[in-house]
Amino acid sequence: MMNARLMKCAEFVQGETVCDVGTDHAQLPVFLVREGRVKSAIASDIREKPLEIAGWNIVKAGLSDKIRMMLSDGLICIPGEHITDIVIAGMGGETIIHILKSCPWSLKHKNLILQPMTKHEVLRKWLFENGFEIQKEECVPDKQFLYTVMQVQFTDVPAVPDWTDIYFGKMDLSKENGLAYAGRVLTQLRKAGEGSQNSVFFEIISKLEEKLSCL
Repeated sequence: MMNARLMKCAEFVQGETVCDVGTDHAQLPVFLVREGRVKSAIASDIREKPLEIAGWNIVKAGLSDKIRMMLSDGLICIPGEHITDIVIAGMGGETIIHILKSCPWSLKHKNLILQPMTKHEVLRKWLFENGFEIQKEECVPDKQFLYTVMQVQFTDVPAVPDWTDIYFGKMDLSKENGLAYAGRVLTQLRKAGEGSQNSVFFEIISKLEEKLSCL
């Protein structure tokens, strides 16, 4: 059974053909095809062993004719023509940036579902500054962790984000999970700023607290 963060990624898929980058055991593509949410999928991974296990799971599910396995560093070896959705989940924000930057074909008109494990703010800042629009973002509690899942489109229109864009993104702070996420972000920033003379910490915290006070 898939965990909560992968289920949220599945909810954000909209088209007919999905590519799951870093598929590991191919849980997500198998689920999406089996449930009829997509017609076909590509399960890709940079490592051979996880891809081998993914292959077993795909065969076991009887979906070998609908899910194609590919060994690839990110999207470098993936044919982009017929892909409608791209899921990049379960890796650090900087790794996700590397994958997007290294893609050899245009990401326009692709539905991107990004689920960073770390460096959420670094990923958001890069997205804004490099012509990507975060259309939707939700916080997903899973055990003791809070994850974010983003739905992103490449618009080729760079933007200058403010601190709330960078740290809260498109999170709905009026919802319980969004508010919990914002609270954890502030707690981490306050802890990082303890004993620091760097005025940037206090500027960031002040702006984020102001945003929350307006709810």
